[in-house]
Amino acid sequence: MTNTGESFEGYVQFIYQALLGAQGRNISVSRRATVFDNHGNSYNIDVFYEFDVAGVHHRVAIECKDTRRPVERDDAIAFAGKIRDLPSTLGIFISKSGFQPAARKYLQDHGIAHFTGGDLPHLGSVIATKISPIVTPAESAVGQPFWTLMRQNKGEATGEWCLIPIPNGPGRLTGDSNNSDVFPLFYSRPHAEWFRTLRYQEDADSVCVRGVEQPMLRFLTLMAHDEGRSFAICLPFIGDDGTPKVQAAEWSAKDLAHEYWANEVPPSFNEPPRR
Repeated sequence: MTNTGESFEGYVQFIYQALLGAQGRNISVSRRATVFDNHGNSYNIDVFYEFDVAGVHHRVAIECKDTRRPVERDDAIAFAGKIRDLPSTLGIFISKSGFQPAARKYLQDHGIAHFTGGDLPHLGSVIATKISPIVTPAESAVGQPFWTLMRQNKGEATGEWCLIPIPNGPGRLTGDSNNSDVFPLFYSRPHAEWFRTLRYQEDADSVCVRGVEQPMLRFLTLMAHDEGRSFAICLPFIGDDGTPKVQAAEWSAKDLAHEYWANEVPPSFNEPPRR
């Protein structure tokens, strides 16, 4: 009987669907999909995913090989050619019997993630590489337009955002907050650094400053809106008495999104926050 690979493709689809279900929105999955490149040419893809995370659209093309022999270099070249012509698509090659050394090297050289059948439970790490710059931005990330504070461990950001109590000072109070703590935002890195050392003092080494780029800002506001949590735009300054002070304006996630998102705000922001 000829092995068509359908059962293996179905297993890959099941694993990937489970891993993505908790992290993405608007997930679309197809098996034996026909996908078109930038020139209108069509390609057959074994398993094809499209999903949104933090307002960013991702496409994943998966090649599945269920053969007795390891994948050869020619198969790797053919798949890499498909990915090269597909717009904004992450390529993953999965072979139940592994890869010949030349095929593995070719995939590595061309940035194609590749796994054997035994690696399937770890496919989530591939998606993590796409999502991690959003939820855990690098030190080089530049605020667009904000900076914020994150917890760090051994000099590495952990992905946990720091929260502060709702400020009592003058500011814009929207009344949308359902939680006692808010996300602090700053217009510059020096302001965020100054606040970090002021607030955390001896614990300052456990907190780092990170730029909030637009994908991260969308992710934060979506999450805060779902939780009924708000933001505080903070401006540190030295008072007339020479002591450090912070002026903070409280913003709802909805208002922040409408004011500072670089693209269109989704319809969900017209719904009341979750209580």
